[in-house]
Amino acid sequence: MYLCFDVGGTNIKAGLVDTSGMILAKQSVLTQSDEQADLVLQQFLELQNVLCRKSGIAPEQIRAASVGVAGFVEMETGKVIRAVNLGWHDIPVAERVSTMLGVPVFVINDANGAALGEMWQGAGKGADDLLCLTIGTGVGGGVIANGRIINGTYGLAGEIGHFRVKIKDGRPCNCGKTGCLETEASASAIAYYGERAARQYPKSRLAQRLTQAGTITSKDVAEAAQESDKAACEIMEHAAYYLGYALASIFTVTAPMRIVIGGGAAAAGASLFTPLIHWFHEFALPDIKDKNIIVPAVLGNDAGIIGLAKLAEMNLLTSPSIEEKRG
Repeated sequence: MYLCFDVGGTNIKAGLVDTSGMILAKQSVLTQSDEQADLVLQQFLELQNVLCRKSGIAPEQIRAASVGVAGFVEMETGKVIRAVNLGWHDIPVAERVSTMLGVPVFVINDANGAALGEMWQGAGKGADDLLCLTIGTGVGGGVIANGRIINGTYGLAGEIGHFRVKIKDGRPCNCGKTGCLETEASASAIAYYGERAARQYPKSRLAQRLTQAGTITSKDVAEAAQESDKAACEIMEHAAYYLGYALASIFTVTAPMRIVIGGGAAAAGASLFTPLIHWFHEFALPDIKDKNIIVPAVLGNDAGIIGLAKLAEMNLLTSPSIEEKRG
């Protein structure tokens, strides 16, 4: 039995997952604001109690816990080097949570966790070489080779959202650079371009939506594109162009069996996937015969929790003696 915490800037999604990948209980709570992480880590203990009550599982049956965090993670030590949305810097998460819960704890970037989940039980099942993108406020990525996460030096592997796609006249990114993929193809980027188009084209469906709601979301843009709104279609094409360029370039280096696209923006369906697949093959090497490389994720918000269970299982299998650390 594995205890899993998928930590975001807004919510913590927690779950108890068995060795077959089945979620026995899950709970979501608002993330406490705490740059030192103390309040957030205390929430883990409270969530464990809630999940154990829901599932009827005793805490003593939990073999290990895993934590997914949006940020740079040193997997070997379980330290979060930097998590911008949480305000964390050099937080020894694995050490502190293990002391609190009395079980081995493993820490990973949240997008890497989602990638493991999709490989194990989702759209990448059966593919040991996998690239997984989570398109939300930003663009997260996970790279799996031979069934294992590629973490890279400083935990930077898979930071696909910061692949620079627009060298000239790029928009500023939260990382401090300009022209990163997530400034052109994330849900927040699609919303930004949607609002700009709504003001530019006052007779468009986007303009109507802006008048009604006072704001534009990526979902609004996708729905307008599905209704053949010209401005919305151009925005989705724009996002697909840069995604296709980035994925084709990355494919040249890693050559995964599957590229799995998840997150809120991926729910746009054909309005995103049709132009994305077109531009991917336009930029990729002509030798690629498999036309079904790019597929939508299927696990939704559960991908991270399931992947974190897989992380715990893999670490316990490779280092069985690690369970001796349990109090």
